Amino acid sequence: MILVFLAAAWLTGIALVEALAIPWQVLLLIALGGIVAALNWRDSSRARLAGACAVVLALGGGRFLLAQPRFDAHALAAYNDAGAVTVVGVVAEEPDVRESHVNLRVQAERLTLPDGRELDVDGVVLVRAARYPAFDYGDRLRVTGPLETPPHGDDFSYRDYLARQGVYSFMPDVRIRLVESGAGSLFTAALLAFKRHAQSTIAAILHEPAASLLTGILLGIESTIPADLMAAFSATGTTHIIAISGFNITIIAGIFAGLSLRLVGKRYATWVAIAGVIVYTVFVGASAAVVRAAAMGTLYLLGKHLGRSTFAPVSVAASAIFMTLLNPNTLWDMGFQLSFGATVGLILYTDPLERLATRLLERQIGPVQAERVVGWLSEALLVTTAAQIATLPLMIAAFGQLSLVTLLTNVLILPVQSALMISGGIATLTGMVWLPAGKVLGWIAWLPLIYTIEMVRLTARVPFASVSLGHVEVWMAWLAYGTIGLLTWWGYQPGERRAELRARAREAWSGLAARVSDRARLGAAAFLLLFTAIAWRALPDGRLHVTFLDVGHGDAVFIETPAGRQVLVDGAPSSSVLLDRLGRRMPFWDHTIDVVLLSHPDDDLLPGLLPVLERYDVARVVAREMPCYSDVCAEWEAVLAASGAEVLRGEAGLRLWLDESLLLSVLHPGPDLFADSGAARNDNGLVVRLDYGSVCFLLTGDVGEGVEAALVESGAWLDCTVLKAAHHGDAGSTTAGFLAAVSPEVVVIPVGPDDRLRRPHWELLERVERLPVYRTDEDGWVEVVSDGEGYWIETER
Repeated sequence: MILVFLAAAWLTGIALVEALAIPWQVLLLIALGGIVAALNWRDSSRARLAGACAVVLALGGGRFLLAQPRFDAHALAAYNDAGAVTVVGVVAEEPDVRESHVNLRVQAERLTLPDGRELDVDGVVLVRAARYPAFDYGDRLRVTGPLETPPHGDDFSYRDYLARQGVYSFMPDVRIRLVESGAGSLFTAALLAFKRHAQSTIAAILHEPAASLLTGILLGIESTIPADLMAAFSATGTTHIIAISGFNITIIAGIFAGLSLRLVGKRYATWVAIAGVIVYTVFVGASAAVVRAAAMGTLYLLGKHLGRSTFAPVSVAASAIFMTLLNPNTLWDMGFQLSFGATVGLILYTDPLERLATRLLERQIGPVQAERVVGWLSEALLVTTAAQIATLPLMIAAFGQLSLVTLLTNVLILPVQSALMISGGIATLTGMVWLPAGKVLGWIAWLPLIYTIEMVRLTARVPFASVSLGHVEVWMAWLAYGTIGLLTWWGYQPGERRAELRARAREAWSGLAARVSDRARLGAAAFLLLFTAIAWRALPDGRLHVTFLDVGHGDAVFIETPAGRQVLVDGAPSSSVLLDRLGRRMPFWDHTIDVVLLSHPDDDLLPGLLPVLERYDVARVVAREMPCYSDVCAEWEAVLAASGAEVLRGEAGLRLWLDESLLLSVLHPGPDLFADSGAARNDNGLVVRLDYGSVCFLLTGDVGEGVEAALVESGAWLDCTVLKAAHHGDAGSTTAGFLAAVSPEVVVIPVGPDDRLRRPHWELLERVERLPVYRTDEDGWVEVVSDGEGYWIETER
């Protein structure tokens, strides 16, 4: 326990120096005072411990002082806010890919100032780049733009956040040119290449959002998880499921230990397992929470190798000292604080909660049954409660939000997390070797993944699932922790004997183990029954389903034919949103799309379609070649060329029989592009018609009134049941003459909430006021189902 007190003193020293700006001279006096006290009262163990704590406190503060930056003439940050500069440097970490941009951490080498001077510099700059063209770790780049100090706000200081990671410069608006590739570490590059291969394999074997969730759990990549799903995890207090934690490290350590024991023997097995844990830690990004778990896992493996059991408080203390010795700023990392808080909670409260639950249940169902029930509840409820006790004040202070359904959600989803990670990991590794086998195993992983997602979404919809508490002062969190500390001290005063609890637990475990075969058979039967029921529901029902997806400021229509073929018309500005919507619609085993149709290469459509071509086996693409004026359009052409899909020229007269009685026809443009317009790209977009029996759909892209007038004048086959309003309900489209020619029974307007052009415009709404109108910003997805004779409409909201 001495190490626990020393770790507390070390962390206190770091915190005090940061808060009070204590100079090194005062720290030296504290250390000398501790040494004198320990020598004068060396016969007292308490005095020796107090003296040692004073010395360690001074050392912790000194380590923090040594970590403070010192900007000389060669420091990049010394030239912040000097205007537009050019930085030459190497991408030093894995690119952080977001929805609309990519964050690159560039190790600067050369700096060109606005006056033309060139300097050798040192320092890391955070570069905010466009999604395309893409850059990788180890690329040497020439970056031109303003070099700024990161912003500092009242509620959140981005400057302090980056500074604690050793980043003091920020370039948010840049032009980038690739100088050369492969300038980084070969080991790191190989590790990241393996990680990208694993990520692409997961994307190939699973639909969204299951693929993104498994990617987060296994690889630590959370940026691809759809925003609405991430919000549901936050509202239910279950984001710890996604974060790499001790649970993941425990499984990884067990796998490496088992394999190395068979491959290299007992003598070297521990060292191979430790190396595996370290490589996995680097592989998933080495965040504070992961390093904490890895350090404790390493100590456990060493203890086992030496034949000594590890004492959890000592392991936590050693991990805290080790991590803050490497980087004292880790102390302010939220992941570090939550991870250590949760671990301390598990150590302090799991056993008392189990004893309390046992006593309460014994009165109702007897001691034997009570032990069994507590055994089942422990992982799902009691362990979660223990972690929540220690982290709740911190989470409320940091996020101002309290989840009232977190215990319920954890009880529902935690029991399947072991199966999720193990089956997902096996499917991923198998798929990396042979993709077809990985896809089959992915079906097994899909079930716990989709169960987790739906349970989180379901409980997040409970009224008052999450309560906003507004701004919570830090002193309130300290008061809460003081109260919790006093109650904990009181609860640990002499209580029940632990030996009796362990004996009963062993007895209960033996009883469970004796019936494990029966339980395993029952579980397998239930799994197969549930799996079959879900697969049966995903089979085609013999009807046409046309769904106008809610993808924000995009325009995506998903068509499922009566025979089960899939067609995607257009895309979305967000790749994660479109992939999420597709994942909800497609059978979990199906990674093929028969036709992707791009009406026009616009930046509100292409970002979502790019990963569709990369993740799905697309048979045919219907598009019209047009000049490219953006990086994302150039990327689309490159990905399309590499996809292997058959490309069909989109022009009037093209007809595709999707099913025996389902016809897709292109009505516009003709062989020559439509040039009589100031919006040539929109007006040269494809207008398509989908016919199924007596029901018809007219999809008009973003064309304007000139194209509509030309179609009416040419006598095009326009009369249709369902009309998609062009250009998100713009007043310059879906004109009165065109509406008269189409004579629709239903109008659907795909538009995002808070559209910057305030669409749909009131003029358009007036023209269609006598018709049933559905809007994706208000109704969510809009699905039209038809049997070829009639139709019916379902909406998300």
